Amino acid sequence: MKAKFLLALAAAFPFSASAVDMTWSGFGTLGFAQSNQPYPYLRFIDDGGTFKSDSLLGAQLDLKFDQHWGAAIQAKLAPSDSSDTEWKAFLSWAFVSWRPVDDILVRVGKLRVPLMLNTENSDVGATYDFARLPVEVYSMAPTTDFVGFSVSKSWLGADMEWTLDGYYGKAKNQTRFYGREIQDMVPSPGSWFFDIDVKSGGLVLTARGLDNVFRVGVHSAKVSKLGGMSRDIPYVANAFGPGVGFYDVRQAEFWDDVDIPVLNAGASVLLPGSVRLTGEYVRTEYAAASSGLSRWGAYLAVSRQLGIWNPYVYYAKSKSSDRSLNLYNTINQTVTPSPSVNNFQKFNADIILAYDQWTGAIGTSVRVTPRSLIKAEFSQTNTGQVSSFVDAPSGGDSANKRINIVSLSYSFSF
Repeated sequence: MKAKFLLALAAAFPFSASAVDMTWSGFGTLGFAQSNQPYPYLRFIDDGGTFKSDSLLGAQLDLKFDQHWGAAIQAKLAPSDSSDTEWKAFLSWAFVSWRPVDDILVRVGKLRVPLMLNTENSDVGATYDFARLPVEVYSMAPTTDFVGFSVSKSWLGADMEWTLDGYYGKAKNQTRFYGREIQDMVPSPGSWFFDIDVKSGGLVLTARGLDNVFRVGVHSAKVSKLGGMSRDIPYVANAFGPGVGFYDVRQAEFWDDVDIPVLNAGASVLLPGSVRLTGEYVRTEYAAASSGLSRWGAYLAVSRQLGIWNPYVYYAKSKSSDRSLNLYNTINQTVTPSPSVNNFQKFNADIILAYDQWTGAIGTSVRVTPRSLIKAEFSQTNTGQVSSFVDAPSGGDSANKRINIVSLSYSFSF
Protein backbone atom coordinates (compact mmCIF):
# COMPACT_ATOMS: atom_id res chain seq x y z
CA MET A 1 0.00 0.00 0.00
CA LYS A 2 2.77 2.46 0.94
CA ALA A 3 4.72 1.60 -2.20
CA LYS A 4 1.62 2.20 -4.38
CA PHE A 5 1.05 5.51 -2.64
CA LEU A 6 4.66 6.53 -3.22
CA LEU A 7 4.56 5.62 -6.91
CA ALA A 8 1.24 7.42 -7.34
CA LEU A 9 2.62 10.49 -5.65
CA ALA A 10 5.74 10.39 -7.78
CA ALA A 11 3.61 9.97 -10.91
CA ALA A 12 1.69 13.12 -10.03
CA PHE A 13 4.71 15.27 -10.76
CA PRO A 14 5.17 16.50 -14.34
CA PHE A 15 8.38 14.63 -15.17
CA SER A 16 8.85 12.57 -18.28
CA ALA A 17 9.96 8.97 -17.87
CA SER A 18 13.14 9.70 -19.79
CA ALA A 19 14.02 12.46 -17.32
CA VAL A 20 13.82 10.18 -14.27
CA ASP A 21 17.17 8.83 -13.08
CA MET A 22 16.59 5.35 -11.62
CA THR A 23 19.22 3.49 -9.57
CA TRP A 24 18.91 -0.05 -8.22
CA SER A 25 20.99 -1.36 -5.35
CA GLY A 26 20.92 -4.29 -2.98
CA PHE A 27 22.38 -5.60 0.25
CA GLY A 28 22.36 -8.70 2.38
CA THR A 29 23.96 -10.75 5.13
CA LEU A 30 24.34 -14.49 5.47
CA GLY A 31 25.14 -15.01 9.12
CA PHE A 32 25.55 -18.03 11.39
CA ALA A 33 25.63 -17.88 15.19
CA GLN A 34 25.93 -20.61 17.82
CA SER A 35 26.03 -20.43 21.60
CA ASN A 36 27.01 -22.85 24.36
CA GLN A 37 23.52 -22.88 25.92
CA PRO A 38 20.41 -24.98 25.12
CA TYR A 39 17.98 -22.07 25.60
CA PRO A 40 17.58 -19.30 22.98
CA TYR A 41 19.25 -15.92 23.25
CA LEU A 42 18.03 -13.05 21.04
CA ARG A 43 15.13 -15.32 19.95
CA PHE A 44 17.21 -17.74 17.85
CA ILE A 45 20.78 -18.31 19.11
CA ASP A 46 21.35 -21.57 21.00
CA ASP A 47 23.73 -24.53 20.98
CA GLY A 48 22.12 -25.89 17.81
CA GLY A 49 23.24 -22.87 15.78
CA THR A 50 21.11 -20.66 13.57
CA PHE A 51 21.16 -18.60 10.40
CA LYS A 52 18.06 -16.63 11.40
CA SER A 53 19.57 -14.19 13.88
CA ASP A 54 21.69 -12.19 11.44
CA SER A 55 20.62 -13.11 7.89
CA LEU A 56 18.57 -10.89 5.59
CA LEU A 57 18.29 -9.79 1.96
CA GLY A 58 17.25 -6.35 0.72
CA ALA A 59 16.92 -4.15 -2.35
CA GLN A 60 16.50 -0.41 -2.93
CA LEU A 61 15.25 1.74 -5.78
CA ASP A 62 16.29 5.41 -5.86
CA LEU A 63 14.50 7.85 -8.18
CA LYS A 64 15.79 11.30 -9.04
CA PHE A 65 13.31 13.47 -10.94
CA ASP A 66 15.38 16.65 -11.02
CA GLN A 67 17.75 18.58 -8.76
CA HIS A 68 14.94 19.19 -6.23
CA TRP A 69 12.72 16.08 -6.21
CA GLY A 70 13.47 12.42 -5.58
CA ALA A 71 12.09 9.24 -4.02
CA ALA A 72 13.32 5.94 -2.59
CA ILE A 73 11.90 2.51 -1.82
CA GLN A 74 13.74 -0.10 0.22
CA ALA A 75 12.45 -3.59 1.07
CA LYS A 76 13.97 -6.56 2.86
CA LEU A 77 13.33 -10.21 3.63
CA ALA A 78 14.14 -11.06 7.25
CA PRO A 79 12.82 -13.08 10.22
CA SER A 80 9.29 -11.99 11.11
CA ASP A 81 8.68 -9.50 13.92
CA SER A 82 5.44 -11.32 14.81
CA SER A 83 6.57 -14.96 14.73
CA ASP A 84 9.68 -16.90 15.75
CA THR A 85 9.23 -19.44 12.95
CA GLU A 86 8.45 -17.38 9.85
CA TRP A 87 10.25 -15.01 7.49
CA LYS A 88 8.60 -11.80 6.34
CA ALA A 89 8.98 -9.12 3.67
CA PHE A 90 9.31 -5.62 5.15
CA LEU A 91 9.06 -2.20 3.55
CA SER A 92 11.89 -0.30 5.25
CA TRP A 93 11.86 2.95 3.27
CA ALA A 94 9.22 4.51 1.02
CA PHE A 95 9.45 8.28 0.76
CA VAL A 96 9.42 11.30 -1.51
CA SER A 97 12.15 13.89 -0.97
CA TRP A 98 12.27 17.59 -1.78
CA ARG A 99 15.40 19.72 -1.63
CA PRO A 100 14.28 23.36 -2.11
CA VAL A 101 17.84 24.59 -1.57
CA ASP A 102 21.15 22.78 -1.20
CA ASP A 103 21.17 22.78 2.62
CA ILE A 104 17.55 21.75 3.33
CA LEU A 105 16.00 18.32 2.73
CA VAL A 106 12.34 17.44 3.33
CA ARG A 107 11.18 13.81 3.21
CA VAL A 108 7.64 12.44 3.51
CA GLY A 109 6.68 8.76 3.74
CA LYS A 110 8.13 5.78 5.58
CA LEU A 111 11.48 6.65 7.13
CA ARG A 112 14.04 5.39 9.63
CA VAL A 113 14.44 7.14 12.98
CA PRO A 114 17.81 8.98 13.08
CA LEU A 115 18.68 7.60 16.52
CA MET A 116 22.01 5.80 17.03
CA LEU A 117 25.04 6.06 14.75
CA ASN A 118 24.00 2.99 12.72
CA THR A 119 20.22 2.90 13.16
CA GLU A 120 19.46 4.07 9.63
CA ASN A 121 21.90 1.59 8.04
CA SER A 122 21.55 -1.25 10.56
CA ASP A 123 20.29 -3.67 7.89
CA VAL A 124 23.32 -3.07 5.67
CA GLY A 125 25.95 -5.14 7.43
CA ALA A 126 28.66 -4.13 4.93
CA THR A 127 28.67 -0.63 6.47
CA TYR A 128 29.97 -1.66 9.91
CA ASP A 129 32.48 -4.16 11.28
CA PHE A 130 30.58 -5.83 14.16
CA ALA A 131 29.01 -9.23 13.55
CA ARG A 132 25.88 -7.65 15.06
CA LEU A 133 25.36 -4.21 16.53
CA PRO A 134 25.47 -4.22 20.37
CA VAL A 135 21.97 -5.26 21.41
CA GLU A 136 22.37 -3.52 24.77
CA VAL A 137 22.06 -0.21 22.89
CA TYR A 138 20.37 -0.93 19.56
CA SER A 139 17.36 -2.68 21.12
CA MET A 140 16.31 0.40 23.05
CA ALA A 141 14.55 2.43 20.37
CA PRO A 142 10.74 2.48 20.88
CA THR A 143 10.59 2.22 17.09
CA THR A 144 13.20 2.12 14.31
CA ASP A 145 10.91 3.43 11.57
CA PHE A 146 7.81 5.59 11.17
CA VAL A 147 5.40 6.98 8.61
CA GLY A 148 5.58 10.76 8.70
CA PHE A 149 8.03 13.48 7.74
CA SER A 150 11.54 14.72 8.46
CA VAL A 151 13.26 18.02 7.82
CA SER A 152 17.06 18.30 7.68
CA LYS A 153 19.15 21.46 7.74
CA SER A 154 22.88 21.21 6.97
CA TRP A 155 25.72 23.68 7.20
CA LEU A 156 29.51 23.57 6.93
CA GLY A 157 31.82 24.33 9.81
CA ALA A 158 35.59 24.66 9.79
CA ASP A 159 36.23 20.94 9.31
CA MET A 160 32.83 19.34 9.94
CA GLU A 161 29.46 19.15 8.23
CA TRP A 162 26.64 19.75 10.71
CA THR A 163 23.10 18.43 10.24
CA LEU A 164 20.03 19.08 12.36
CA ASP A 165 17.23 16.55 11.79
CA GLY A 166 13.68 17.00 13.03
CA TYR A 167 11.08 14.30 12.53
CA TYR A 168 7.59 13.18 13.53
CA GLY A 169 5.46 10.20 12.62
CA LYS A 170 3.58 7.05 13.59
CA ALA A 171 4.42 3.35 13.55
CA LYS A 172 2.71 0.02 14.21
CA ASN A 173 5.12 -2.41 15.83
CA GLN A 174 5.21 -5.74 17.62
CA THR A 175 6.44 -6.34 21.16
CA ARG A 176 7.60 -9.87 21.98
CA PHE A 177 7.11 -11.55 25.34
CA TYR A 178 8.40 -14.93 26.47
CA GLY A 179 6.81 -16.90 29.30
CA ARG A 180 8.49 -19.73 31.18
CA GLU A 181 5.47 -21.50 32.68
CA ILE A 182 2.14 -22.77 31.36
CA GLN A 183 -0.87 -20.52 31.92
CA ASP A 184 -4.43 -20.89 30.70
CA MET A 185 -4.63 -17.22 29.79
CA VAL A 186 -1.48 -17.04 27.63
CA PRO A 187 0.24 -19.31 25.08
CA SER A 188 3.14 -20.13 27.37
CA PRO A 189 5.78 -21.50 27.68
CA GLY A 190 6.92 -19.78 24.54
CA SER A 191 6.66 -16.43 22.87
CA TRP A 192 3.71 -14.25 21.98
CA PHE A 193 3.42 -10.83 20.40
CA PHE A 194 1.41 -7.67 21.11
CA ASP A 195 0.57 -4.97 18.59
CA ILE A 196 1.63 -1.51 19.76
CA ASP A 197 1.13 1.94 18.26
CA VAL A 198 3.94 4.46 18.51
CA LYS A 199 3.92 8.20 17.87
CA SER A 200 7.48 9.46 17.78
CA GLY A 201 9.28 12.74 17.22
CA GLY A 202 12.66 14.23 17.95
CA LEU A 203 15.61 16.44 17.17
CA VAL A 204 19.04 15.03 16.29
CA LEU A 205 22.28 16.96 15.78
CA THR A 206 25.06 15.23 13.82
CA ALA A 207 28.56 16.44 13.02
CA ARG A 208 30.56 14.57 10.37
CA GLY A 209 34.15 15.09 9.39
CA LEU A 210 36.46 13.17 7.10
CA ASP A 211 37.24 10.60 9.83
CA ASN A 212 34.97 11.41 12.77
CA VAL A 213 31.25 11.53 13.53
CA PHE A 214 29.35 12.83 16.57
CA ARG A 215 25.62 12.62 17.30
CA VAL A 216 23.27 13.70 20.08
CA GLY A 217 19.49 13.46 20.09
CA VAL A 218 16.35 14.12 22.11
CA HIS A 219 13.26 12.08 21.30
CA SER A 220 9.77 11.49 22.63
CA ALA A 221 7.58 8.45 21.97
CA LYS A 222 3.95 7.92 22.93
CA VAL A 223 3.26 4.18 23.08
CA SER A 224 -0.17 2.54 23.26
CA LYS A 225 -1.64 -0.92 22.73
CA LEU A 226 -5.03 -2.58 22.65
CA GLY A 227 -6.39 -2.88 26.20
CA GLY A 228 -3.98 -0.32 27.59
CA MET A 229 -0.64 -0.68 29.38
CA SER A 230 -0.37 -1.69 33.01
CA ARG A 231 0.77 1.05 35.35
CA ASP A 232 1.74 -1.32 38.14
CA ILE A 233 1.17 -4.92 39.24
CA PRO A 234 -0.79 -4.90 42.52
CA TYR A 235 -0.19 -7.25 45.45
CA VAL A 236 -3.14 -9.28 46.73
CA ALA A 237 -2.38 -9.58 50.45
CA ASN A 238 -3.27 -12.56 52.66
CA ALA A 239 -4.85 -14.50 49.78
CA PHE A 240 -3.55 -17.77 51.25
CA GLY A 241 -3.57 -16.77 54.89
CA PRO A 242 -1.75 -14.20 57.01
CA GLY A 243 1.33 -12.86 55.24
CA VAL A 244 0.93 -15.06 52.13
CA GLY A 245 -0.23 -13.20 49.03
CA PHE A 246 0.57 -12.87 45.35
CA TYR A 247 0.85 -10.31 42.52
CA ASP A 248 -1.99 -10.15 40.00
CA VAL A 249 -1.64 -8.21 36.74
CA ARG A 250 -5.36 -8.75 36.10
CA GLN A 251 -6.10 -6.20 38.83
CA ALA A 252 -3.62 -3.64 37.51
CA GLU A 253 -4.51 -0.05 36.66
CA PHE A 254 -4.12 0.47 32.91
CA TRP A 255 -3.08 3.55 30.95
CA ASP A 256 -4.31 4.17 27.42
CA ASP A 257 -0.81 5.29 26.47
CA VAL A 258 2.53 6.25 28.01
CA ASP A 259 5.15 8.86 27.12
CA ILE A 260 8.73 7.62 26.85
CA PRO A 261 11.47 10.23 26.51
CA VAL A 262 14.70 9.02 24.90
CA LEU A 263 18.15 10.62 25.08
CA ASN A 264 21.11 9.43 23.02
CA ALA A 265 24.69 10.40 22.33
CA GLY A 266 27.41 8.76 20.27
CA ALA A 267 30.79 9.35 18.69
CA SER A 268 33.25 7.57 16.45
CA VAL A 269 36.75 9.11 16.45
CA LEU A 270 39.88 8.16 14.52
CA LEU A 271 42.98 8.26 16.74
CA PRO A 272 46.66 8.10 15.74
CA GLY A 273 47.89 4.74 14.49
CA SER A 274 44.64 3.96 12.60
CA VAL A 275 42.90 3.24 15.92
CA ARG A 276 39.18 4.06 16.07
CA LEU A 277 37.27 4.67 19.29
CA THR A 278 33.46 4.34 19.09
CA GLY A 279 30.95 4.70 21.88
CA GLU A 280 27.22 5.29 22.31
CA TYR A 281 24.84 5.88 25.20
CA VAL A 282 21.04 5.85 25.25
CA ARG A 283 18.53 6.25 28.07
CA THR A 284 14.75 5.77 28.21
CA GLU A 285 12.34 6.64 31.01
CA TYR A 286 8.95 5.15 31.79
CA ALA A 287 6.90 6.17 34.81
CA ALA A 288 5.42 2.73 35.59
CA ALA A 289 7.27 0.22 37.73
CA SER A 290 5.61 -2.63 35.85
CA SER A 291 7.91 -2.28 32.84
CA GLY A 292 11.63 -2.53 32.25
CA LEU A 293 11.41 0.20 29.60
CA SER A 294 13.16 2.57 32.01
CA ARG A 295 16.75 1.60 31.34
CA TRP A 296 20.05 2.75 29.98
CA GLY A 297 22.49 1.14 27.58
CA ALA A 298 26.02 1.93 26.45
CA TYR A 299 29.00 0.42 24.68
CA LEU A 300 32.62 1.31 23.99
CA ALA A 301 34.53 -0.22 21.07
CA VAL A 302 38.17 -0.02 19.97
CA SER A 303 39.25 -1.10 16.49
CA ARG A 304 42.34 -0.77 14.33
CA GLN A 305 42.63 -0.82 10.56
CA LEU A 306 45.31 -3.27 9.37
CA GLY A 307 45.04 -3.33 5.60
CA ILE A 308 41.90 -5.29 4.72
CA TRP A 309 41.56 -6.47 8.35
CA ASN A 310 39.77 -4.48 11.03
CA PRO A 311 40.01 -6.26 14.41
CA TYR A 312 37.92 -4.86 17.27
CA VAL A 313 36.90 -5.35 20.87
CA TYR A 314 33.89 -3.90 22.64
CA TYR A 315 32.15 -3.87 25.99
CA ALA A 316 28.40 -3.20 26.24
CA LYS A 317 26.01 -2.98 29.17
CA SER A 318 22.29 -2.42 29.66
CA LYS A 319 20.35 -2.14 32.91
CA SER A 320 16.75 -1.40 33.81
CA SER A 321 15.87 0.97 36.63
CA ASP A 322 16.30 -0.27 40.20
CA ARG A 323 12.55 0.07 40.66
CA SER A 324 11.82 -2.30 37.77
CA LEU A 325 14.49 -4.79 38.83
CA ASN A 326 13.27 -4.80 42.44
CA LEU A 327 9.70 -5.41 41.31
CA TYR A 328 10.82 -8.24 39.00
CA ASN A 329 12.78 -9.95 41.77
CA THR A 330 9.97 -9.58 44.30
CA ILE A 331 7.38 -11.14 41.97
CA ASN A 332 9.75 -13.80 40.63
CA GLN A 333 10.56 -14.96 44.17
CA THR A 334 6.94 -14.99 45.41
CA VAL A 335 5.91 -18.48 46.55
CA THR A 336 2.40 -19.60 47.52
CA PRO A 337 0.88 -23.01 48.36
CA SER A 338 -0.63 -23.11 44.84
CA PRO A 339 1.60 -24.34 41.96
CA SER A 340 -0.65 -22.64 39.38
CA VAL A 341 -0.39 -19.31 41.21
CA ASN A 342 3.38 -19.74 41.44
CA ASN A 343 3.49 -20.21 37.67
CA PHE A 344 1.32 -17.12 37.33
CA GLN A 345 3.94 -15.19 39.32
CA LYS A 346 6.59 -16.20 36.79
CA PHE A 347 4.32 -14.91 34.02
CA ASN A 348 3.82 -11.59 35.85
CA ALA A 349 7.59 -11.26 36.27
CA ASP A 350 8.31 -12.09 32.61
CA ILE A 351 6.04 -9.37 31.21
CA ILE A 352 8.05 -6.69 33.04
CA LEU A 353 10.74 -7.04 30.33
CA ALA A 354 13.59 -6.16 32.67
CA TYR A 355 17.28 -6.17 31.71
CA ASP A 356 20.57 -6.45 33.55
CA GLN A 357 23.39 -7.74 31.36
CA TRP A 358 26.78 -6.97 29.89
CA THR A 359 28.66 -8.31 26.87
CA GLY A 360 32.31 -8.45 25.90
CA ALA A 361 33.24 -9.22 22.30
CA ILE A 362 36.35 -9.67 20.20
CA GLY A 363 36.25 -10.02 16.46
CA THR A 364 37.41 -8.87 13.07
CA SER A 365 36.07 -7.98 9.68
CA VAL A 366 37.89 -8.65 6.43
CA ARG A 367 37.23 -6.33 3.48
CA VAL A 368 36.89 -8.85 0.64
CA THR A 369 35.82 -6.22 -1.89
CA PRO A 370 35.07 -2.51 -1.49
CA ARG A 371 31.42 -3.45 -0.80
CA SER A 372 31.61 -6.77 1.04
CA LEU A 373 32.90 -8.03 4.39
CA ILE A 374 33.56 -11.37 6.05
CA LYS A 375 33.11 -11.14 9.83
CA ALA A 376 34.10 -13.42 12.71
CA GLU A 377 33.31 -12.72 16.36
CA PHE A 378 33.40 -14.35 19.78
CA SER A 379 31.26 -12.75 22.46
CA GLN A 380 30.35 -13.54 26.04
CA THR A 381 27.15 -12.21 27.57
CA ASN A 382 26.71 -12.27 31.33
CA THR A 383 23.34 -11.68 32.92
CA GLY A 384 22.89 -10.21 36.37
CA GLN A 385 19.46 -10.25 37.99
CA VAL A 386 17.52 -10.84 34.75
CA SER A 387 17.66 -10.45 30.98
CA SER A 388 14.60 -10.53 28.75
CA PHE A 389 16.90 -11.28 25.81
CA VAL A 390 17.11 -14.81 27.26
CA ASP A 391 14.24 -17.26 26.76
CA ALA A 392 14.67 -18.80 30.19
CA PRO A 393 13.81 -22.51 30.53
CA SER A 394 10.78 -23.70 32.48
CA GLY A 395 11.57 -24.03 36.16
CA GLY A 396 14.43 -21.54 35.96
CA ASP A 397 15.07 -17.89 35.17
CA SER A 398 17.55 -15.76 33.24
CA ALA A 399 19.67 -14.64 36.21
CA ASN A 400 23.41 -15.28 36.41
CA LYS A 401 23.79 -16.81 32.95
CA ARG A 402 26.99 -16.91 30.90
CA ILE A 403 26.38 -17.22 27.17
CA ASN A 404 29.30 -17.70 24.78
CA ILE A 405 28.52 -17.04 21.11
CA VAL A 406 30.57 -17.67 17.96
CA SER A 407 29.38 -15.68 14.93
CA LEU A 408 30.43 -15.92 11.28
CA SER A 409 28.88 -13.85 8.51
CA TYR A 410 29.26 -12.49 5.01
CA SER A 411 27.76 -9.03 4.33
CA PHE A 412 27.57 -7.40 0.92
CA SER A 413 26.03 -4.53 -0.99
CA PHE A 414 25.82 -3.82 -4.71
